[in-house]
Amino acid sequence: MELPVGQGVVVRKREYDMKLQGIAKHFPMFMRRGTQHLVVGIWRFYIGIVVRTSKIEIQGIEHIDANRMLGFWHEDSYCMQLVLREVYKKYNKHIHVIVTSERRGDYIAEMVSHYGGAPMRLPDGLKMRTFLKDLREESKKESLALAAAMDGPSGPYRKPKRLLFMLAHEAQKAIVYVRFQKKGMLTLPWRWDKYRIPLPFARMQCKIDYFGEISREELKNFDEYTKSKFGEEISEA
Repeated sequence: MELPVGQGVVVRKREYDMKLQGIAKHFPMFMRRGTQHLVVGIWRFYIGIVVRTSKIEIQGIEHIDANRMLGFWHEDSYCMQLVLREVYKKYNKHIHVIVTSERRGDYIAEMVSHYGGAPMRLPDGLKMRTFLKDLREESKKESLALAAAMDGPSGPYRKPKRLLFMLAHEAQKAIVYVRFQKKGMLTLPWRWDKYRIPLPFARMQCKIDYFGEISREELKNFDEYTKSKFGEEISEA
């Protein structure tokens, strides 16, 4: 049965609009992924320039074992790619890294994966409880090394949070502290974390300190513990 001419035009137009809506629905995602791959490609290219032109010294890399918890400041998130790269290149070790579930976390996760790391996305809202339960179980695996920004994902600046230390205590794993010297870095002072980017043709030094396991008493008195370990490096805010 054929539709009247006017009604047929309306139906065809509706079908055409639905097709356009379907394309439009996926187009932003396609564009975002394309932009993400482009940006990450630039980041990787830049890291390659830094590695080839700079002298990078990593002290204490032997402390990064398959059964350790790595803490670093959010400002050094980009610099940590150098550590992941070196660990994977020399020891073929995969480090799991806690990454925010926000959009910016997509870029970080892709970078982490490229350098032999394994991103673990930290969700928001109701999914957080399930994630933490799974994270507790995963972190207890002997073959798993886990890294996280101690003041991430959104600050306050250099104010350590309990998550990494709590996981270390429950898993009975030692904590190591990864830090970079300021020399050879470009700092972005307008960001909450004073984000730092390594510069080409520089001499950079990364120090990895062994903290050992954290006791229940130290976790209970967390402020005193962090002051004793980090001293003036932490923020009182």
